[in-house]
Amino acid sequence: MPPITRHQLKKTGLKTEPYSKENRPLDKRGALLDLVANNGVKTTNKSEIAKDDNSTKTEKTCKVTQQKKEISQPIVIKKPETRSSTKEAARLSLNSSEDSSLFKSTLEETVASRHSAKSDELYTTAVDNTHSSSVEINHSDLYHSAAQELSVNSNAEEIFEIDQASWNNFIYVGCYARDIIKYLRKREDHFIITDYINKQSELTAKHRAIVVNWLVSLQEMYGLNHEVLYMAVKLIDLYLMENETLQNKFQLLASGALLLATKIDERGEPGFPYDLVKHSKYIYTEEELFLTERELFRALNYEINVPLSYVFLRRYARCMKCQMILLTLARYILECSLLEYKFVTLKDSLKAAASLYLAFKMCNKVIETKEFLKYTDYEVKAIKETVIELNNMLHTQSSNLSAVKQKYSHETFFKVANKSLLSNSKLTFD
Repeated sequence: MPPITRHQLKKTGLKTEPYSKENRPLDKRGALLDLVANNGVKTTNKSEIAKDDNSTKTEKTCKVTQQKKEISQPIVIKKPETRSSTKEAARLSLNSSEDSSLFKSTLEETVASRHSAKSDELYTTAVDNTHSSSVEINHSDLYHSAAQELSVNSNAEEIFEIDQASWNNFIYVGCYARDIIKYLRKREDHFIITDYINKQSELTAKHRAIVVNWLVSLQEMYGLNHEVLYMAVKLIDLYLMENETLQNKFQLLASGALLLATKIDERGEPGFPYDLVKHSKYIYTEEELFLTERELFRALNYEINVPLSYVFLRRYARCMKCQMILLTLARYILECSLLEYKFVTLKDSLKAAASLYLAFKMCNKVIETKEFLKYTDYEVKAIKETVIELNNMLHTQSSNLSAVKQKYSHETFFKVANKSLLSNSKLTFD
Protein backbone atom coordinates (compact mmCIF):
# COMPACT_ATOMS: atom_id res chain seq x y z
CA MET A 1 0.00 0.00 0.00
CA PRO A 2 1.46 3.44 -0.87
CA PRO A 3 2.25 5.88 2.00
CA ILE A 4 -0.41 8.42 2.99
CA THR A 5 0.49 11.95 1.95
CA ARG A 6 0.02 15.03 4.10
CA HIS A 7 -2.72 16.27 1.83
CA GLN A 8 -4.67 13.05 2.42
CA LEU A 9 -4.16 13.33 6.18
CA LYS A 10 -5.64 16.82 6.17
CA LYS A 11 -8.74 15.52 4.44
CA THR A 12 -9.20 12.63 6.90
CA GLY A 13 -8.53 14.82 9.99
CA LEU A 14 -5.53 12.84 11.26
CA LYS A 15 -2.53 14.60 12.72
CA THR A 16 0.83 14.14 11.10
CA GLU A 17 3.95 13.18 13.01
CA PRO A 18 6.94 15.47 12.64
CA TYR A 19 9.30 12.51 12.21
CA SER A 20 8.96 8.89 11.42
CA LYS A 21 10.13 6.34 13.93
CA GLU A 22 13.01 5.14 11.79
CA ASN A 23 14.43 8.59 11.13
CA ARG A 24 13.83 9.97 14.64
CA PRO A 25 17.06 10.28 16.78
CA LEU A 26 17.18 8.30 20.03
CA ASP A 27 18.01 11.27 22.30
CA LYS A 28 15.11 13.32 20.94
CA ARG A 29 12.82 10.36 21.29
CA GLY A 30 13.77 9.91 24.97
CA ALA A 31 13.24 13.61 25.69
CA LEU A 32 9.82 13.39 24.10
CA LEU A 33 8.83 10.44 26.30
CA ASP A 34 9.99 12.28 29.47
CA LEU A 35 7.94 15.31 28.46
CA VAL A 36 4.83 13.19 28.02
CA ALA A 37 5.38 11.54 31.46
CA ASN A 38 5.81 14.90 33.23
CA ASN A 39 2.64 16.20 31.66
CA GLY A 40 0.83 13.18 33.00
CA VAL A 41 2.06 13.89 36.58
CA LYS A 42 0.99 17.50 36.42
CA THR A 43 -2.47 16.55 35.30
CA THR A 44 -2.83 14.23 38.32
CA ASN A 45 -1.91 17.02 40.78
CA LYS A 46 -4.45 19.37 39.30
CA SER A 47 -7.09 16.74 39.65
CA GLU A 48 -6.40 16.30 43.43
CA ILE A 49 -6.66 20.07 44.10
CA ALA A 50 -9.88 20.23 42.14
CA LYS A 51 -11.40 17.50 44.37
CA ASP A 52 -10.78 19.52 47.59
CA ASP A 53 -12.29 22.73 46.16
CA ASN A 54 -15.55 21.60 44.59
CA SER A 55 -17.20 18.23 44.53
CA THR A 56 -19.21 19.13 41.48
CA LYS A 57 -16.10 19.63 39.33
CA THR A 58 -14.35 16.45 40.37
CA GLU A 59 -16.27 14.16 38.05
CA LYS A 60 -15.48 16.32 35.03
CA THR A 61 -11.82 16.66 35.94
CA CYS A 62 -11.49 12.93 36.51
CA LYS A 63 -12.79 12.27 33.03
CA VAL A 64 -10.37 14.79 31.62
CA THR A 65 -7.44 13.27 33.51
CA GLN A 66 -8.35 9.81 32.36
CA GLN A 67 -8.37 10.99 28.76
CA LYS A 68 -5.03 12.73 29.27
CA LYS A 69 -3.55 9.63 30.83
CA GLU A 70 -4.63 7.62 27.83
CA ILE A 71 -3.06 10.19 25.55
CA SER A 72 0.09 10.47 27.67
CA GLN A 73 0.80 6.77 27.40
CA PRO A 74 3.68 6.12 24.98
CA ILE A 75 2.55 4.91 21.56
CA VAL A 76 4.17 1.71 20.48
CA ILE A 77 4.69 1.68 16.71
CA LYS A 78 5.47 -1.56 15.01
CA LYS A 79 8.19 -1.60 12.42
CA PRO A 80 6.98 -2.42 8.94
CA GLU A 81 8.06 -5.83 7.91
CA THR A 82 10.48 -5.83 5.03
CA ARG A 83 10.53 -8.33 2.18
CA SER A 84 13.61 -10.05 3.59
CA SER A 85 12.03 -10.54 6.99
CA THR A 86 8.82 -11.90 5.51
CA LYS A 87 10.74 -14.26 3.26
CA GLU A 88 12.84 -15.53 6.16
CA ALA A 89 9.77 -16.03 8.31
CA ALA A 90 8.03 -17.87 5.51
CA ARG A 91 11.04 -20.06 4.91
CA LEU A 92 11.38 -20.90 8.62
CA SER A 93 7.71 -21.69 8.91
CA LEU A 94 7.81 -23.78 5.77
CA ASN A 95 10.93 -25.61 6.81
CA SER A 96 9.41 -26.38 10.19
CA SER A 97 6.07 -27.37 8.70
CA GLU A 98 5.14 -30.33 6.60
CA ASP A 99 4.61 -28.17 3.46
CA SER A 100 8.30 -27.59 2.78
CA SER A 101 8.16 -29.97 -0.17
CA LEU A 102 5.43 -27.83 -1.77
CA PHE A 103 7.54 -24.72 -1.33
CA LYS A 104 10.53 -26.36 -3.01
CA SER A 105 8.36 -27.50 -5.90
CA THR A 106 7.00 -23.98 -6.41
CA LEU A 107 10.55 -22.61 -6.40
CA GLU A 108 11.56 -25.13 -9.05
CA GLU A 109 8.53 -24.19 -11.16
CA THR A 110 9.37 -20.47 -10.99
CA VAL A 111 12.98 -21.15 -12.00
CA ALA A 112 11.84 -23.34 -14.88
CA SER A 113 9.36 -20.68 -16.02
CA ARG A 114 12.12 -18.07 -15.99
CA HIS A 115 14.33 -20.30 -18.11
CA SER A 116 11.45 -20.97 -20.51
CA ALA A 117 10.71 -17.25 -20.80
CA LYS A 118 14.35 -16.55 -21.58
CA SER A 119 14.36 -19.31 -24.16
CA ASP A 120 11.18 -17.88 -25.76
CA GLU A 121 12.81 -14.44 -25.99
CA LEU A 122 15.89 -15.95 -27.58
CA TYR A 123 13.74 -17.85 -30.03
CA THR A 124 11.75 -14.77 -31.09
CA THR A 125 14.92 -12.72 -31.56
CA ALA A 126 16.44 -15.50 -33.63
CA VAL A 127 13.30 -15.69 -35.79
CA ASP A 128 13.34 -11.91 -36.30
CA ASN A 129 16.99 -11.97 -37.28
CA THR A 130 16.48 -14.75 -39.78
CA HIS A 131 13.42 -12.99 -41.21
CA SER A 132 15.28 -9.71 -41.67
CA SER A 133 18.22 -11.45 -43.27
CA SER A 134 15.93 -13.33 -45.65
CA VAL A 135 14.24 -10.09 -46.69
CA GLU A 136 17.55 -8.37 -47.39
CA ILE A 137 18.86 -11.18 -49.58
CA ASN A 138 17.16 -11.49 -52.96
CA HIS A 139 18.25 -15.09 -53.50
CA SER A 140 16.36 -16.37 -50.47
CA ASP A 141 15.62 -19.86 -49.26
CA LEU A 142 12.19 -19.61 -50.86
CA TYR A 143 13.72 -19.05 -54.26
CA HIS A 144 16.22 -21.90 -53.84
CA SER A 145 13.46 -24.26 -52.70
CA ALA A 146 11.38 -23.27 -55.73
CA ALA A 147 14.39 -23.81 -57.99
CA GLN A 148 14.91 -27.27 -56.50
CA GLU A 149 11.27 -28.14 -57.16
CA LEU A 150 11.66 -27.01 -60.75
CA SER A 151 14.77 -29.15 -61.17
CA VAL A 152 12.94 -32.20 -59.82
CA ASN A 153 9.73 -31.59 -61.77
CA SER A 154 10.59 -31.31 -65.45
CA ASN A 155 7.05 -30.15 -66.34
CA ALA A 156 7.33 -27.07 -64.12
CA GLU A 157 7.80 -23.68 -65.74
CA GLU A 158 10.95 -21.64 -65.60
CA ILE A 159 11.25 -18.76 -63.15
CA PHE A 160 11.72 -15.48 -64.97
CA GLU A 161 14.80 -13.43 -64.24
CA ILE A 162 12.77 -10.38 -63.25
CA ASP A 163 10.81 -12.47 -60.73
CA GLN A 164 14.00 -13.96 -59.35
CA ALA A 165 15.42 -10.47 -58.69
CA SER A 166 12.24 -9.36 -56.87
CA TRP A 167 11.40 -12.65 -55.17
CA ASN A 168 11.01 -11.12 -51.69
CA ASN A 169 9.93 -7.66 -52.84
CA PHE A 170 6.63 -6.76 -51.19
CA ILE A 171 5.60 -4.49 -54.08
CA TYR A 172 6.47 -6.61 -57.12
CA VAL A 173 5.99 -9.98 -55.30
CA GLY A 174 8.14 -11.97 -57.70
CA CYS A 175 7.17 -15.22 -55.99
CA TYR A 176 3.48 -14.66 -56.89
CA ALA A 177 3.65 -12.47 -60.03
CA ARG A 178 3.47 -15.26 -62.58
CA ASP A 179 0.65 -17.04 -60.77
CA ILE A 180 -1.32 -13.78 -60.62
CA ILE A 181 -0.98 -13.30 -64.38
CA LYS A 182 -2.10 -16.90 -64.96
CA TYR A 183 -5.12 -16.29 -62.77
CA LEU A 184 -6.02 -13.12 -64.71
CA ARG A 185 -5.66 -14.98 -68.01
CA LYS A 186 -8.20 -17.51 -66.77
CA ARG A 187 -10.51 -14.74 -65.59
CA GLU A 188 -10.54 -13.27 -69.10
CA ASP A 189 -12.86 -16.03 -70.26
CA HIS A 190 -15.54 -14.82 -67.81
CA PHE A 191 -15.47 -11.26 -69.15
CA ILE A 192 -15.44 -11.72 -72.93
CA ILE A 193 -17.52 -8.96 -74.52
CA THR A 194 -19.69 -9.81 -77.51
CA ASP A 195 -21.01 -7.47 -80.17
CA TYR A 196 -23.69 -5.45 -78.40
CA ILE A 197 -23.94 -2.19 -80.35
CA ASN A 198 -26.56 -3.61 -82.72
CA LYS A 199 -28.80 -4.40 -79.74
CA GLN A 200 -28.82 -0.76 -78.64
CA SER A 201 -31.67 1.23 -80.13
CA GLU A 202 -30.19 4.72 -79.70
CA LEU A 203 -26.44 4.18 -79.22
CA THR A 204 -23.79 3.84 -81.91
CA ALA A 205 -20.05 3.25 -81.97
CA LYS A 206 -19.54 6.99 -82.45
CA HIS A 207 -21.50 7.77 -79.26
CA ARG A 208 -19.29 5.35 -77.39
CA ALA A 209 -16.10 6.96 -78.77
CA ILE A 210 -17.30 10.43 -77.69
CA VAL A 211 -17.99 9.25 -74.12
CA VAL A 212 -14.65 7.41 -73.84
CA ASN A 213 -12.83 10.51 -75.11
CA TRP A 214 -14.59 12.51 -72.37
CA LEU A 215 -13.45 9.97 -69.75
CA VAL A 216 -9.85 10.30 -70.96
CA SER A 217 -9.99 14.06 -70.43
CA LEU A 218 -11.42 13.59 -66.92
CA GLN A 219 -8.71 11.06 -66.03
CA GLU A 220 -6.03 13.49 -67.13
CA MET A 221 -7.69 16.45 -65.42
CA TYR A 222 -7.98 14.79 -61.99
CA GLY A 223 -4.74 12.81 -62.24
CA LEU A 224 -6.40 9.44 -61.74
CA ASN A 225 -4.61 6.15 -62.20
CA HIS A 226 -4.63 4.67 -65.68
CA GLU A 227 -6.29 1.56 -64.28
CA VAL A 228 -9.31 3.70 -63.38
CA LEU A 229 -9.81 4.71 -67.02
CA TYR A 230 -9.49 1.14 -68.32
CA MET A 231 -11.78 -0.17 -65.60
CA ALA A 232 -14.46 2.44 -66.31
CA VAL A 233 -14.51 1.62 -70.03
CA LYS A 234 -14.64 -2.11 -69.27
CA LEU A 235 -17.57 -1.66 -66.88
CA ILE A 236 -19.48 0.32 -69.50
CA ASP A 237 -19.01 -2.39 -72.12
CA LEU A 238 -20.00 -5.15 -69.71
CA TYR A 239 -23.16 -3.27 -68.75
CA LEU A 240 -24.19 -2.42 -72.32
CA MET A 241 -23.70 -6.04 -73.36
CA GLU A 242 -26.66 -7.08 -71.19
CA ASN A 243 -28.67 -3.86 -70.78
CA GLU A 244 -30.08 -1.25 -73.10
CA THR A 245 -29.38 2.42 -72.41
CA LEU A 246 -30.87 5.54 -73.88
CA GLN A 247 -28.72 8.19 -75.48
CA ASN A 248 -29.60 10.87 -72.93
CA LYS A 249 -28.59 8.53 -70.08
CA PHE A 250 -25.32 7.35 -71.60
CA GLN A 251 -23.17 10.08 -70.04
CA LEU A 252 -24.77 9.38 -66.66
CA LEU A 253 -23.81 5.70 -67.05
CA ALA A 254 -20.23 6.67 -67.91
CA SER A 255 -20.01 8.92 -64.83
CA GLY A 256 -21.30 6.13 -62.60
CA ALA A 257 -18.76 3.73 -64.09
CA LEU A 258 -15.93 6.20 -63.48
CA LEU A 259 -17.04 6.76 -59.89
CA LEU A 260 -17.17 3.01 -59.26
CA ALA A 261 -13.78 2.49 -60.94
CA THR A 262 -12.15 5.06 -58.65
CA LYS A 263 -13.34 3.07 -55.65
CA ILE A 264 -11.73 -0.07 -57.11
CA ASP A 265 -8.38 1.08 -58.48
CA GLU A 266 -7.70 4.56 -57.13
CA ARG A 267 -5.22 4.87 -54.24
CA GLY A 268 -6.79 7.93 -52.66
CA GLU A 269 -10.36 8.61 -51.63
CA PRO A 270 -12.63 9.52 -54.56
CA GLY A 271 -14.19 12.85 -53.67
CA PHE A 272 -15.43 14.29 -56.94
CA PRO A 273 -19.12 13.31 -57.41
CA TYR A 274 -20.03 16.99 -57.57
CA ASP A 275 -17.24 17.60 -60.10
CA LEU A 276 -18.67 14.89 -62.34
CA VAL A 277 -22.05 16.57 -62.18
CA LYS A 278 -20.44 19.92 -62.93
CA HIS A 279 -18.47 18.69 -65.97
CA SER A 280 -21.60 17.05 -67.36
CA LYS A 281 -23.24 20.51 -67.34
CA TYR A 282 -25.75 19.50 -64.65
CA ILE A 283 -27.76 17.20 -66.88
CA TYR A 284 -28.16 14.93 -63.82
CA THR A 285 -27.94 15.30 -60.03
CA GLU A 286 -25.71 13.65 -57.47
CA GLU A 287 -28.56 11.44 -56.30
CA GLU A 288 -29.04 10.15 -59.83
CA LEU A 289 -25.28 9.54 -60.06
CA PHE A 290 -25.24 7.40 -56.90
CA LEU A 291 -28.34 5.49 -58.00
CA THR A 292 -26.71 4.73 -61.36
CA GLU A 293 -23.53 3.55 -59.62
CA ARG A 294 -25.49 1.11 -57.45
CA GLU A 295 -27.52 -0.10 -60.43
CA LEU A 296 -24.32 -0.71 -62.40
CA PHE A 297 -22.75 -2.59 -59.51
CA ARG A 298 -25.85 -4.74 -59.15
CA ALA A 299 -26.05 -5.46 -62.89
CA LEU A 300 -22.44 -6.69 -62.87
CA ASN A 301 -23.39 -9.15 -60.12
CA TYR A 302 -20.71 -7.47 -57.95
CA GLU A 303 -17.95 -8.96 -60.13
CA ILE A 304 -15.29 -6.23 -60.08
CA ASN A 305 -12.10 -8.30 -60.36
CA VAL A 306 -11.90 -7.65 -64.08
CA PRO A 307 -8.63 -8.32 -65.98
CA LEU A 308 -7.37 -5.16 -67.68
CA SER A 309 -5.17 -4.81 -70.76
CA TYR A 310 -3.10 -2.16 -68.98
CA VAL A 311 -2.08 -4.68 -66.29
CA PHE A 312 -0.96 -7.22 -68.91
CA LEU A 313 1.01 -4.57 -70.78
CA ARG A 314 2.96 -3.53 -67.69
CA ARG A 315 3.74 -7.16 -66.91
CA TYR A 316 4.99 -7.91 -70.44
CA ALA A 317 7.14 -4.78 -70.58
CA ARG A 318 8.62 -5.54 -67.16
CA CYS A 319 9.58 -9.07 -68.14
CA MET A 320 11.19 -7.85 -71.38
CA LYS A 321 13.00 -5.02 -69.55
CA CYS A 322 11.62 -2.39 -71.89
CA GLN A 323 12.72 1.22 -71.69
CA MET A 324 10.24 3.76 -70.38
CA ILE A 325 9.80 5.51 -73.70
CA LEU A 326 8.93 2.21 -75.41
CA LEU A 327 6.43 1.33 -72.66
CA THR A 328 4.87 4.80 -72.95
CA LEU A 329 4.46 4.37 -76.71
CA ALA A 330 2.75 1.02 -76.15
CA ARG A 331 0.46 2.66 -73.58
CA TYR A 332 -0.44 5.33 -76.11
CA ILE A 333 -1.37 2.72 -78.73
CA LEU A 334 -3.38 0.73 -76.21
CA GLU A 335 -5.22 3.79 -74.91
CA CYS A 336 -6.15 4.85 -78.43
CA SER A 337 -7.75 1.45 -78.92
CA LEU A 338 -10.22 2.21 -76.10
CA LEU A 339 -12.07 4.58 -78.42
CA GLU A 340 -12.40 2.04 -81.22
CA TYR A 341 -15.36 -0.28 -80.91
CA LYS A 342 -13.84 -2.96 -83.17
CA PHE A 343 -11.31 -3.86 -80.44
CA VAL A 344 -13.99 -4.45 -77.79
CA THR A 345 -14.45 -8.13 -78.56
CA LEU A 346 -10.71 -8.94 -78.33
CA LYS A 347 -9.06 -10.28 -75.19
CA ASP A 348 -7.22 -7.74 -73.09
CA SER A 349 -4.04 -9.81 -72.99
CA LEU A 350 -4.05 -10.02 -76.80
CA LYS A 351 -4.47 -6.25 -77.19
CA ALA A 352 -1.62 -5.64 -74.73
CA ALA A 353 0.74 -8.01 -76.56
CA ALA A 354 -0.11 -6.49 -79.96
CA SER A 355 0.40 -2.92 -78.68
CA LEU A 356 3.79 -3.80 -77.24
CA TYR A 357 4.89 -5.53 -80.46
CA LEU A 358 3.89 -2.52 -82.54
CA ALA A 359 5.80 -0.23 -80.17
CA PHE A 360 8.91 -2.38 -80.67
CA LYS A 361 8.61 -2.00 -84.42
CA MET A 362 7.99 1.75 -84.25
CA CYS A 363 11.12 2.20 -82.11
CA ASN A 364 13.18 -0.01 -84.45
CA LYS A 365 13.89 -2.47 -81.65
CA VAL A 366 14.61 -6.11 -82.37
CA ILE A 367 12.53 -8.66 -80.53
CA GLU A 368 12.92 -12.40 -80.77
CA THR A 369 9.82 -14.45 -81.37
CA LYS A 370 10.84 -17.04 -78.77
CA GLU A 371 11.30 -14.38 -76.12
CA PHE A 372 7.99 -12.78 -77.03
CA LEU A 373 6.22 -16.14 -76.73
CA LYS A 374 7.94 -16.87 -73.44
CA TYR A 375 6.73 -13.73 -71.69
CA THR A 376 3.35 -13.15 -73.34
CA ASP A 377 2.21 -16.71 -74.21
CA TYR A 378 1.30 -15.40 -77.68
CA GLU A 379 2.95 -16.34 -80.92
CA VAL A 380 3.71 -13.53 -83.34
CA LYS A 381 1.45 -15.07 -85.94
CA ALA A 382 -1.49 -14.97 -83.52
CA ILE A 383 -1.23 -11.21 -83.04
CA LYS A 384 -0.43 -10.27 -86.64
CA GLU A 385 -3.94 -9.14 -87.63
CA THR A 386 -4.36 -7.16 -84.41
CA VAL A 387 -1.04 -5.36 -84.92
CA ILE A 388 -2.05 -4.34 -88.44
CA GLU A 389 -5.43 -3.06 -87.23
CA LEU A 390 -3.74 -1.02 -84.48
CA ASN A 391 -1.36 0.49 -87.00
CA ASN A 392 -4.26 1.42 -89.29
CA MET A 393 -6.00 3.01 -86.31
CA LEU A 394 -3.02 5.34 -85.75
CA HIS A 395 -3.20 6.46 -89.37
CA THR A 396 -6.94 7.17 -89.30
CA GLN A 397 -7.42 8.96 -85.99
CA SER A 398 -10.19 11.53 -85.80
CA SER A 399 -9.20 15.12 -85.08
CA ASN A 400 -12.39 15.73 -83.09
CA LEU A 401 -11.54 12.96 -80.58
CA SER A 402 -8.00 13.99 -79.73
CA ALA A 403 -7.91 13.70 -75.91
CA VAL A 404 -5.47 10.76 -76.02
CA LYS A 405 -3.20 12.39 -78.57
CA GLN A 406 -3.06 15.68 -76.65
CA LYS A 407 -2.30 13.78 -73.46
CA TYR A 408 0.64 11.84 -74.93
CA SER A 409 1.98 14.88 -76.77
CA HIS A 410 3.21 16.27 -73.46
CA GLU A 411 6.81 16.07 -72.32
CA THR A 412 5.76 13.92 -69.38
CA PHE A 413 4.93 11.14 -71.85
CA PHE A 414 8.02 11.77 -74.02
CA LYS A 415 5.80 13.20 -76.78
CA VAL A 416 5.26 9.71 -78.15
CA ALA A 417 2.09 10.82 -79.93
CA ASN A 418 4.25 12.83 -82.34
CA LYS A 419 6.34 9.84 -83.32
CA SER A 420 6.44 8.99 -87.03
CA LEU A 421 4.15 6.15 -88.07
CA LEU A 422 5.00 3.01 -90.00
CA SER A 423 3.33 1.68 -93.08
CA ASN A 424 1.98 -1.85 -93.06
CA SER A 425 4.58 -2.90 -95.61
CA LYS A 426 7.35 -2.17 -93.12
CA LEU A 427 5.83 -4.33 -90.44
CA THR A 428 7.63 -7.66 -90.18
CA PHE A 429 6.50 -10.73 -88.26
CA ASP A 430 9.53 -12.97 -88.21
